[in-house]
Amino acid sequence: MKLCGVSLDAAAARSLGAAGDEEKKMAAGKANEIELDFLKLTAQERESLVEIDSSLFGFQRLHEDGARTKALLLKAVSCYDSAILKSEGKVEPEMFCQLGHFNLLLEDYPKALSAYQRYYSLQTDYWKNAAFLYGLGLVYFHYNTFHWAIQAFQDGLYIDPSFSRATEIHMRLGLMFKGNTNYKSSLKHFQLALIDSNPCTLSKAESKNHYIPISLFYTHTQKFRTAKEAYENLLQTENLPAQVKAATLQQLGWMHHTVERLGDPGSKDSYAIQCLQKSLEADPNSGQSWYFLGRCYSSIGKVQDAFISYRQSIDKSEASADTWCSIGVLYQQQNQPMDALQAYICAVQLDHSHAAAWMDLGTLYESCGQPHDAIKCYINATRSKACTNTAALIHRIKLLQVGRDAEREGYIHTHTCRDMVVKCFLVLRRRGACPSPLSSPPDRGPEHCSRQPRATGTAAGETSRDPPR
Repeated sequence: MKLCGVSLDAAAARSLGAAGDEEKKMAAGKANEIELDFLKLTAQERESLVEIDSSLFGFQRLHEDGARTKALLLKAVSCYDSAILKSEGKVEPEMFCQLGHFNLLLEDYPKALSAYQRYYSLQTDYWKNAAFLYGLGLVYFHYNTFHWAIQAFQDGLYIDPSFSRATEIHMRLGLMFKGNTNYKSSLKHFQLALIDSNPCTLSKAESKNHYIPISLFYTHTQKFRTAKEAYENLLQTENLPAQVKAATLQQLGWMHHTVERLGDPGSKDSYAIQCLQKSLEADPNSGQSWYFLGRCYSSIGKVQDAFISYRQSIDKSEASADTWCSIGVLYQQQNQPMDALQAYICAVQLDHSHAAAWMDLGTLYESCGQPHDAIKCYINATRSKACTNTAALIHRIKLLQVGRDAEREGYIHTHTCRDMVVKCFLVLRRRGACPSPLSSPPDRGPEHCSRQPRATGTAAGETSRDPPR
């Protein structure tokens, strides 16, 4: 059939041909646009980008032309994003891998992860690309998804044991295994990092998490002599940053105070105090070091120095249940039960499961003839996972329950003391927190011996269940 001298078949063929030509033109147009996007990058810039991958992460700032490199990466990301968008994602998988590297170096972690995941889904042999695995591991490490980071890093080392950033990988694996309390694996990777002479962004001198976990491993495995040698070797490092020096001395001093086999008590405590004092010279704002120093002073009977150290600990750091509990012990040893009561209350308000504070508070109540409150404190102590003498406490609770009334005899109860404790509780409830650091050290006089802690209307065991308001 013909229409105006033209067959319908011919017309249809022409129509199809025209449609096909139109599609080809559109495809060619998109290709030209993509090509134009890449032409925005000069030949020199494209050549520079070929050499850039995840292995430069952390080292850009060491380059004199760091700003120029960043500008190039931003330009490249813009060009790649535009090209991928115009091609509707139909590009070579390698482009996504490169885009992941660029975003990683720019520390745009969400975009880096997205690009790496696209490459992972498109490239069947992604596991052969060590730079990709390293970059992906760095992103996972940034987001603290250690399970996936460990797998990516280990896969990278497996495929390329001589990878240029193997030291970086061993460092991060050591940190992650240490965080997972896998100290044996942590030690292995830290030692591998130590023997590698290649440069590292987590430098051996700058990162306290590089050296100290090795010594901590020895401490946890009770190899205390080896741990001591590791700490002391670290202190011999030239140009050791103040923070690293302070942390090392802190661990060394506290280990000497707590480990009996490191010497006789006198020399041990003397060395511990020296280490902690040097630690505070390097970092005077460490609340933990001040607390440890207070514990050392308290153990050798230097009450005033211990009190000053505890007060410094509270001033320098956030409120700590351990510190307040130790302050309570100090006051109780000096026969100041009212002040001890206040400190113990602070401790259990900060940490309801603080077994030591509940036990000490129970002892305080018991010593003042208040077995009913002592029982409730001991019960709270036994509920804590940190309680190490549950059986003994349960036995003590039973004895107090049997002889509760008899043990009340012979103790002096004064209304003045009760009124003072009620006032103390009311103040704590109004503030909703512990009072400010104590302004005066423990007294030594015997006039405090008759004071008795008594929380009228509020049982000791109910204090933390009914939070202060």
